[in-house]
Amino acid sequence: MSLYIEKLSVLYKENSHAIQALEEVNLELHSGKCLSIIGESGSGKTTLALACLGLLPKNASIEGEIRLNGRPVDYDDEKSLNDLRWAEISIVFQNGAANLNPVHRIIDQVAEPLIHRKGIGHEEAISSAAKILGEFGLGHNECNRFPQQLSGGQIQRALLAMALIMDPDVLILDEPTCGLDALTKSMVANIIRETKDKNKAVLLITHDLEFAERNSDVVAMLYLGQIMETLPSKDLFHSPMHPYTMAMVRAYPAMNTARDLGGIRGDAFYRTMHQHGHKKGAVYRHTHIQSPGYEHESGHAPSTGCIFQNRCTQAVDACRLEPVALEVIGGHEVRCVRHGIVDILSLKGVEKKYGDVVALNSTNFTIKAGEVFSLVGETGSGKTTLAMIAAGVLKPENGKRIFEGKDMDDWIRSDYESFSRKTGVVFQNPAEAISHRFTVFEAVAEPLRIHGLFNNNDELNTKVKEALGYVHLSTDTAFLGRYPHELNMGALQRVSIARALVLKPSLLIADEPTSSLDPSVQAKVIKLLLELQTELGLSMLFVTHDIGLARKISDRIGVMLSGRLVEVGPASLIIERPAHPYTRLLIDSVSGIPPDFPKSQLTLASNSGCPFTERCNRVKDVCKHKNPSLIGIEERLVACHYPLISKNVK
Repeated sequence: MSLYIEKLSVLYKENSHAIQALEEVNLELHSGKCLSIIGESGSGKTTLALACLGLLPKNASIEGEIRLNGRPVDYDDEKSLNDLRWAEISIVFQNGAANLNPVHRIIDQVAEPLIHRKGIGHEEAISSAAKILGEFGLGHNECNRFPQQLSGGQIQRALLAMALIMDPDVLILDEPTCGLDALTKSMVANIIRETKDKNKAVLLITHDLEFAERNSDVVAMLYLGQIMETLPSKDLFHSPMHPYTMAMVRAYPAMNTARDLGGIRGDAFYRTMHQHGHKKGAVYRHTHIQSPGYEHESGHAPSTGCIFQNRCTQAVDACRLEPVALEVIGGHEVRCVRHGIVDILSLKGVEKKYGDVVALNSTNFTIKAGEVFSLVGETGSGKTTLAMIAAGVLKPENGKRIFEGKDMDDWIRSDYESFSRKTGVVFQNPAEAISHRFTVFEAVAEPLRIHGLFNNNDELNTKVKEALGYVHLSTDTAFLGRYPHELNMGALQRVSIARALVLKPSLLIADEPTSSLDPSVQAKVIKLLLELQTELGLSMLFVTHDIGLARKISDRIGVMLSGRLVEVGPASLIIERPAHPYTRLLIDSVSGIPPDFPKSQLTLASNSGCPFTERCNRVKDVCKHKNPSLIGIEERLVACHYPLISKNVK
């Protein structure tokens, strides 16, 4: 029992145009497994489902092959298709009520496949239908009602009963949980488990990422008809490898997600093909990107390259040159020129001293393209030192820095000007970060003037106003002429952000950017930073002493203690199940829970022993004499001899 999809392409033709719904999709679904297809609306998910049953409309042009239990699906043989449907493969359609006949009782419609496919008598079919509907919680009264007399959840149960009444080998569920309550979702999950237990296969099409992660074995990310990534479902939230997958996860309101919802910059357009000439048999060529409300002349897709490039947070020139194939990387299949999400910054063994004081012990640290990474910890823990080393403002005594694949120190020595355009810094105190002699215009324009860019006044004005537009500040003459002391702290911090972004850096370092703001202004600035991070495709290093704030903005969190990183991992994991006692202390402090530790002084950094020993209630002799190394535990790194969770190193 298996379903193989090989190089499946589908075009919807209309006169001289065609919409590319699917392009050379390859998928395998095996017995006892569930494969989830995830993607934005218009990505081709439902087209894929309908193709498996031969239910595409007449204007659909199909290439490639679908094999069910080893036999090719013959789209030209309606009889063989009818023999497959319900018996070997069945589907629960999206938009439940629209797929039921309003003039027939529910029980009659559920019994219909038995009567017309198996030739079972009416009375026996009705009895079987009543039995399976009862298993789905629909009693005699509900069975004998018409579709419009049932709730959405009851209709979905009826559709599930209809799809399963002939015990098919492959069950396709198209958005089965859309608009349903949690209990009905749980019932659908049980059906998936029971179907897999019977050694049958489930193809789940959904935009519910959490449901897919919990109930499927493999997830395929579909974007404008192409598979961007296939991955084990357990990796969906914590280890995606394609920028599209990461963006979809960030946009999903999962129960275990800490940060505020993000999104994907730009919009997903239709992929259209244009037929030059109207002769019979003319070839569809000349690909376009077309939004729903415009003609194809409004924008042309690149002739080759990655179709996600215009929305990607790490697109480079190479992404526009050649078609991109799926390749196997670390147990995933990824369609990416750069082989998945790259590290925009990597620090290896960096150290920093101020005289005899060790501010930063040997530290390894990475920031991925398009992510928000937060450094949290007490005052004096080394957060700002590490951030300024990452920004190129400070030079470490030892260690190596790699930025966008280049040696940062070599880059700074040979061409500091070009490097400095790549990073923008928002400092903790905006009143000290901007000269009191500068107007708003002069403060934002200064980086452009230092780099000799846009010296023409009109161009300079345009770029300054563009940067101020990013941060939702006025661009009228009166505001541009104001001085720092004439602005409130919120407006002044937004000017600082505009100044940091005016050179369009790829990495933004924000050092305690909201510490001097009241809660309402802080919320506006945080929301603004998240919007900018999405729309500009920025990577961001966010420094804060408030782990409660970090949880609202971060993809990953690094916890610093006395010049060391003691825990690093996905924000949701660290907030929900901290592994280091110091992380637990920070979370409890924000929650108002009294610390359960004997002392509260900050231990100075040293080369031996754990820096948290003086305050830890789990301390043993080894903690006092041996500095723990970062080890992998449950998708995060932890430096603790006796962590709060099990040491199952991955």
